[in-house]
Amino acid sequence: MFSEVQWNELDHRENQVAKVFAGEQPDHVPVWFYHEELGQMRPELLMAEKNREAWLENQLRAVKVNVEESLDSHCLYYPLIEMASFYGTHYIDALFGNDVQWVENQFWSKEQTCEVSELQMPDLDDSSLLKETVELAQWVQEKAGDRFVISMPDVGSPINVAVNLFGERFFLEIAMDPESAERALKMVAEVTRRVYQELVQAVGQKAIRCHNAFYVYTPYDYAGLSLCATQMISPANFSESVADADDLCVPDCYRGMIQHICGSSKQHVEEMARRPRIKGVQLNDNGADQFEDYFNALRPDQVFYLRPTQQMPIEKILEITCGQRLLLTVTEAPESGFIGVGI
Repeated sequence: MFSEVQWNELDHRENQVAKVFAGEQPDHVPVWFYHEELGQMRPELLMAEKNREAWLENQLRAVKVNVEESLDSHCLYYPLIEMASFYGTHYIDALFGNDVQWVENQFWSKEQTCEVSELQMPDLDDSSLLKETVELAQWVQEKAGDRFVISMPDVGSPINVAVNLFGERFFLEIAMDPESAERALKMVAEVTRRVYQELVQAVGQKAIRCHNAFYVYTPYDYAGLSLCATQMISPANFSESVADADDLCVPDCYRGMIQHICGSSKQHVEEMARRPRIKGVQLNDNGADQFEDYFNALRPDQVFYLRPTQQMPIEKILEITCGQRLLLTVTEAPESGFIGVGI
């Protein structure tokens, strides 16, 4: 699908991302390009029609266009097959037995009927869904080839998953019975960690990338979690209950993680700075609008992935950072003549 010249250029641009994570100076600010309008994921092909061949063919077509557009625009899109199509943000819910369905072009998950304190650890050794996940990753690797990478199913912070499992009841639990809430969070973290471990064992760590490929691309030795629900909890809840569970999600073979934040979670930046497993943050929407607060509070070795917004345009981002510790995300076709961002 791609020439050796194209693969070499992709590897060179991927190395610029790795330099930022390593604390080195890249040749330019790396820009991750994911053209959302291409419709790469098409979950209905996998989940409703049960046609994995059509699902993979669609992904490969989108990958080809995405790579070619990124190369023309001096950005990076590394050939990547999305497994986030598999139950979307409700993948871990499904492992816990939630009834997750694809209805009217989105995933729906029915909450647990038990109390938070009654949540039971799923038997992952006998989980048909986990077996299917591993088999799908192996099949993708066989069909697409070893040079393609595979994104994880969507794995969120345990607080995200707990809200999926129990809805607003979980916020009451974390306030009224923190020990029960922490037990559930730890359980979710252990399940998430197991998913990482199974996929790494099945296809190799270098073939796996964190799930949120819309907005962030990490080197193979960094994981990722989505922290969307953290905007709804206090700093004390985060530091005393959630942050430990986040750390537990990530196996020891990873050097750290990038946390995806799209809401107003700047109240947690001090705790994020204290956490050595947090290598950086990826900020969208309201999170990106608050970027300066993150930049001023986080450690000098932590990095930032940003999708610019109207309130936080590229020019302001560069003024704040001078291009240091910075990666950008573009989700629309770049304007003609776009040639990346210099330092």
